[in-house]
Amino acid sequence: MKNDIIKKIRQFNRCYTVWLNVMNKSYLGTDFSWPESRVLFEIYLCQGITATKICEALNMDKSYVSRILGKFERQGLITREVVPGSKGTKKLRLTNTGRKEAEIIDLNGDRQISDKLKAMDDTTLERLCDAMTFIEKTLRGNDLHRLNRPEE
Repeated sequence: MKNDIIKKIRQFNRCYTVWLNVMNKSYLGTDFSWPESRVLFEIYLCQGITATKICEALNMDKSYVSRILGKFERQGLITREVVPGSKGTKKLRLTNTGRKEAEIIDLNGDRQISDKLKAMDDTTLERLCDAMTFIEKTLRGNDLHRLNRPEE
């Protein structure tokens, strides 16, 4: 692969993470970091998901996810329910408090994108979305095991 291609992709990644404002301690006006927000939101999207499936879906280290889940449990955001007949596998569910926090993340995420793109005309927005769809399909096709949501 050409070095200039690598540099362009890395530049886009740096630009996009700054644009999304993910480098701060709190993400989307919450008390959570970006990884914590993603873990909480993954449980919100897939009630009953296991820690292993979260690690697979987000390509995150098991011990890091375990620490995040422990924090969430102490804060009363999640519960863990042992799957009958399994060897300790636990389904994760949001409590009412956890669901409210995830809904805030969802709402604030929508608001963030809307605010950042409000000055853009419809034609440009369509082109942007088409480009994003192309990027996503291309990356998913190249790295299926990491970018597809695990079976529920």
